[in-house]
Amino acid sequence: MKTALRFLIARPLIAVALAAVVVGVLVLVETHGQKTPVTHREQRVALTDEQQMQLGSQQYTKTLQQNRSRIVSTGPQYKLVQRVAKRIEAVAARDKPAFKWQVTLIRKNVANAYCLPGGKIVVYTGILPLTQNDAGLATVLGHEVSHATAEHAAEEIEREHLTAVAAAILAGGVAFTPAQFVRVTALISLGAKLPFSRSEESEADHIGLIYMARAGYDPRQAVAFWKRMQRASKGKEPPEFLSDHPSDAHRVERVEGWLPEAEREYKPPS
Repeated sequence: MKTALRFLIARPLIAVALAAVVVGVLVLVETHGQKTPVTHREQRVALTDEQQMQLGSQQYTKTLQQNRSRIVSTGPQYKLVQRVAKRIEAVAARDKPAFKWQVTLIRKNVANAYCLPGGKIVVYTGILPLTQNDAGLATVLGHEVSHATAEHAAEEIEREHLTAVAAAILAGGVAFTPAQFVRVTALISLGAKLPFSRSEESEADHIGLIYMARAGYDPRQAVAFWKRMQRASKGKEPPEFLSDHPSDAHRVERVEGWLPEAEREYKPPS
């Protein structure tokens, strides 16, 4: 009886130790170390630039095929997006010269834009009323492009793989039924994902602010944009601890804190 009790007490501790060892070995074997641009954060990723470009191109092609009739290729909005993207891409290319940069504007009433791994950018027309001007759009594109240059998608892929391995080991140490195993695994995976997602969003804000300044856009306009976003999302925002994005209020505070650094990088176009 005492032996069984001791085993039940030790079982979770054994699982934690085993998970730490297995994950540590996988990190060393599968990944390579590097630093993110601007923030110089140490990171480990497994995917090469070529693999990231391949993944991004596949998704980009699929998106364009699904929205073929909505692609905007002429007019003022098209010229705006191409103009701003070209300047942001030129700055980002200094950190990722191998990436193949390309941007497409899609007519869709969704306030969103994103940059896929490897440099493929999608902008929806629904974001343009919020960006309002070149600097507002530069804020958005700087942020989205930073996800690519900081290789956040590659980090997430590797993290999900390692988390799944660790979660399975840890769940095996505390669960006694298949249903418990599934629930514990899901809780561990969710608990690991959200804080990292929020930190990556903040890092993209930081890097993106520097990118827009280097591209010749007034970084103070980023604060104005995020305040517009804050007003637009008022009453719709989930609590920060339940979201994979930082709250708009915290985002504005952080961006304002990075302004002195960005203003040192800012050179208005002649």
